[in-house]
Amino acid sequence: MSKETSGAKKPGTSFFSMFKRLIIPGKTEVNVLEEEALRTPAKTIMINLLHNKLAVIGFLGFVAVLLFSFLGSRFVPLNALYTETTNANLRPSMNYLKMPKELNDKDIVKIASGVSFSVALTSDGNLTVWGTECNRTMENVSDRIFDVPKEIRDAHIVDIVAGGRFVLVIDDKGDLYGWGHYGNGQTELPADVARKFEAEGIKVAKMQAGTQWSAVLGDDGNLYVWGSQHAANNFLVPSRLEGRIVDFTSGNDNMALLLDDQTIFVIGMRGTEYFDETPEELTDGSVRVAEVVSTNRNVLARDVDGKLYLWGSTMDGLLNMPSELKDEKAIYIDAGFKNFVVVDDDGDIFVWGAEELNQTTLPKNLTGVVKVYCDYFQFYAADSEGKIIGAWGNKGYALGSDQFGRDILTRVIHGGRISLTVGALSVVIAVVIAIIVGLTSGFFGGWVDHVLMRLTDVFESIPFLPLAVTLSFVIGHEMDASSKLYLIMIIIGVLSWMGLARLIRAQLLIEREKDFVLAARALGIKQRGIMFRHILPNVFNFVIVSVTLSYASSILMEAALSFLGFGVQEPTPSWGNMLTTAQESSVIQFYWWRWVIPALFVVAAALSINMVGDALREAMDPRSNER
Repeated sequence: MSKETSGAKKPGTSFFSMFKRLIIPGKTEVNVLEEEALRTPAKTIMINLLHNKLAVIGFLGFVAVLLFSFLGSRFVPLNALYTETTNANLRPSMNYLKMPKELNDKDIVKIASGVSFSVALTSDGNLTVWGTECNRTMENVSDRIFDVPKEIRDAHIVDIVAGGRFVLVIDDKGDLYGWGHYGNGQTELPADVARKFEAEGIKVAKMQAGTQWSAVLGDDGNLYVWGSQHAANNFLVPSRLEGRIVDFTSGNDNMALLLDDQTIFVIGMRGTEYFDETPEELTDGSVRVAEVVSTNRNVLARDVDGKLYLWGSTMDGLLNMPSELKDEKAIYIDAGFKNFVVVDDDGDIFVWGAEELNQTTLPKNLTGVVKVYCDYFQFYAADSEGKIIGAWGNKGYALGSDQFGRDILTRVIHGGRISLTVGALSVVIAVVIAIIVGLTSGFFGGWVDHVLMRLTDVFESIPFLPLAVTLSFVIGHEMDASSKLYLIMIIIGVLSWMGLARLIRAQLLIEREKDFVLAARALGIKQRGIMFRHILPNVFNFVIVSVTLSYASSILMEAALSFLGFGVQEPTPSWGNMLTTAQESSVIQFYWWRWVIPALFVVAAALSINMVGDALREAMDPRSNER
């Protein structure tokens, strides 16, 4: 037997050796040519990609954007029609409910809350403010809630109330102070009222503050309202009630007065449920009312026996008082902007009304509660010793709120889903058109090629944005938001296929002259089969790279169209239409979070996709394997 024969390896042995070298780690040296022969093109491309750090960063970034938008929208619901202008333009923060630790050992007398802050009054007459500064505006750039004036810090405060963006306090001498937003002069007692108080020795018995107005009840039984002209004109007390008011509460357009005979009288805008549906037994003296509180559209009254009476608007479920309260005695009632709070004689808390900011989601293990400080959208439960034992409600907005009081984080999540989907589907449309035109033009040549390429020239010579804006306006101005969304996808896809079509045609001119095409023709394969089954796979690498790069361009196109007001329409969010308000100088100057945050997501998505696309182009280049 010859040496060649005796030294030859059996097939089974050779297969085992190859399997051992591939699977089992060791020091076995592998022939370089053999390793290259075993590596598939796909594996080569993958290795090249993994060696490109920018490609890995781009891929991870794009995956993060996808998960943020598509997975995040599963867990963060969106009510596109929701608005709450009271919370408009609040800066990023999640500390609305984070009370300072120094209050843990203090006896808290009262807590008043605005839209983004709270103020606590302790038994020693001092104030503590926490939360976040309200938005700053061009009219009052110096208004700051946390900058408590020195005369207030030096005074002994006995009562506090908070409006949306300002605070009123009374000291032990009966003097009234205010600070914060003063656009309608609501932080200072009008001069004529101040002179009357001083001349007649009138003291403030109770205060209340709205978003743009203030009101005080004097110990003379009269009500004094100032601030916005709407409130001053609306809250006019009939002359027959002068000197008879012992308590009052107010909503947006109406005010409920508790008179000295323990009856209710409502003033303000007629034709509202607040005004028209006041229970008759509360006005004719059949029931003696002990206390009355109000949301922006509803009223809750408690009589001397602890029985509750509720009326007003059906909005936010505010008329759906818990059935348990019908048989319970209420010892404490209060109202926020869209919620009522009741504590019964067993110490149980009942909260009902709106839930969009977690107002009805109570903390667990709340026991020993005797009162709840309820104001706007923040709630603080206190025990008999004045200690705060639980807080709930609006914690804040992680990325701020927009001009309609909507959470920007929620809209960025769902806007990303819209923008990414529009970009993906428009690219699919563009790729389908490009493949059909490019393959047909390159394969058939002649007059077919000439006609298709001149058609491509025509489309390429048309400026994209003017035509897209025109088509969007002419075709879509009467469409609903959903239909307009599909129209934008089609417009972007139909106007962005030309470059890829030329690339496919150029590559096809090379591929159609190769031997495998000639062999396919000799075998009688139909032209359609040759184009799509034999030639297209050989140019598909170029298609993949072009699709990746075009995806980023499509996202930017959607953002540009929506930014100009011709893309995805409100209230449906997209990154583009969230940037629309950046056209206003006041937004750029004061409300940076409304345009910087969506812009960063647009840049992050486009940049990460472009990084992956450039890396794919390099990885598919045979010359990259020579490094």
